[in-house]
Amino acid sequence: LKARSGLETRQRRTERTQYKMQIPENYGYVVLAIAAMGIPNVVAVVRVIKARSKYGVKYPNLYAPEGHKNKKEFDCVQRAHQNTLESAPSVAAQTMMVGLMHPVTAAALCGIWSVGRVAYVVGYGTGNPANRRHGGMVAHLGDIPLSVMTFVVGYKMVQ
Repeated sequence: LKARSGLETRQRRTERTQYKMQIPENYGYVVLAIAAMGIPNVVAVVRVIKARSKYGVKYPNLYAPEGHKNKKEFDCVQRAHQNTLESAPSVAAQTMMVGLMHPVTAAALCGIWSVGRVAYVVGYGTGNPANRRHGGMVAHLGDIPLSVMTFVVGYKMVQ
C-alpha cells in the first residue's frame, strides 16, 4: 500500500464533491425578482423616516422609549421594517437555490413575497398589528413554497 499525502487526499475528496453548474436560461428572472425585494425595504424605510418625524422618535432609539405617547404607533412601523429585514435573506437564498432548477417559479414566488411584504408593511404601519395579517398571508404564499422547494431541490442535487 502506498501512503497518500494530505494534498492527494484533499484533491480526491474535492474531485468527488465538485458540481458543474449551468445557469438556467431563464435565471435572469430570478435576478430581477431578488432585485425587486428592495421595493418592500424602500417602502418600509420611507415609512420609518416619516414616522420618526411625525412621532418625534430620535436616533439612536430603534424603537420609541417606554412611556412615549405614540410608542405603539411608531413601534408598529419600525417592527414592520425589522421583520422584513429579518426574513429577506432567507427568501433571497431560497429563491437563488430553487431558481437553479425552476427559475420562473422561483422568481414568481419571490415576487409574490415582495408584493405581500409591501402590503404587510403598509398594514402593520397603521398602528394596529392585526392589519399586517393580509400582507403576511400573501407573503407566505411566496416564502412557504420556496422553503419546501429548497428541500426538494437539495434532495435532487444529492441523488
